[in-house]
Amino acid sequence: MGLEKVIERIQREGEEKINSILQDAEKQAAELLQKTQKNLDAVFVKHREDAEKQIEAWRVQEKSGIEIEAKKIRLSAEKDILNLTYHECLAALESLPYQQILAALIKNATEELPEAAFIFSNKRDESLVQSLSNLSYAGSIECLGGIVVENNEHTLKLDYQYETIAALVWEKNLKEIAEKIFR
Repeated sequence: MGLEKVIERIQREGEEKINSILQDAEKQAAELLQKTQKNLDAVFVKHREDAEKQIEAWRVQEKSGIEIEAKKIRLSAEKDILNLTYHECLAALESLPYQQILAALIKNATEELPEAAFIFSNKRDESLVQSLSNLSYAGSIECLGGIVVENNEHTLKLDYQYETIAALVWEKNLKEIAEKIFR
């Protein structure tokens, strides 16, 4: 019987040792699982923060793109309106009492370029320009109205065409015109 007690004692000590090892293993596994879970949570939080930052960056970028596109559309519409306004101004010039305007333009041209020798106008105004000016009529030009004068050598020229005058006034006052139209 002594052998059976020894065997029992060895079995009991073995089971206790096994239980102790199992408890230690379970404790280590629980700690490892807890540590792994913390690491996973930290990685998850980091990836989530990165994803949220990326989403916000995309949102900002998309919003900026939309704002830029809206500005492009607005500027295009403003440009179209300004072009339309410019062409309406040219049409209004064409309907002004051109006899008085031509007389004033001829007077200004001969004062500004005393050596003027030749004068040009559109076909419609040819006879009127010839009757108002002592300069040699050099031919008709394609324009809405106005005149062009040149010296004898054709080296100096004054361009008083409606289109030229309108373009100069338009360029000089474009900012003010735009402000009045788009307030």
